[in-house]
Amino acid sequence: MVEVHGGPLLWSVVTFLLLLFVLSKVAWGPIISALESREKEIRDALDSAALAKEDAEKATSDYEKIKQEAHAEAQTILSEAKSVKEKMISDAVEEARKKAELETENAIQSINAEKEKAVKEIKTAAVDLSIQAASKLIEKNLDSNDNRKLVNDAIDKIGQA
Repeated sequence: MVEVHGGPLLWSVVTFLLLLFVLSKVAWGPIISALESREKEIRDALDSAALAKEDAEKATSDYEKIKQEAHAEAQTILSEAKSVKEKMISDAVEEARKKAELETENAIQSINAEKEKAVKEIKTAAVDLSIQAASKLIEKNLDSNDNRKLVNDAIDKIGQA
């Protein structure tokens, strides 16, 4: 069996306690402080990661919001452009219609002026022929058959002019 000797046991206990005391003064402080600083670094890293995650989520939501606003603005711009296009087309059509009406009116006025001019020329020619016929009648002092023939000739000449 095992025998226990008091001397070596006492020295083992004293050496252990002395070693424990030296280690607590020299090694335990730096080891504990290193562990605490490492724990603090990990905690800070986790906090930073949580903040970064929140920032990323906020940035994502801001991006989505800006994207939706841009899409809405693009739709507004497109609808405004469409209404401007339609207004420009209707304005162009209206302007073309007014221009056509003006040209038609000018053409009608020109035709009426030419018609009046032609009617005046016909009347002038008819008057001249009537005067010529009357002067011939007066000069000849003819009988009624000759008068009829002259009037018919004058009317035929008016129809030809």
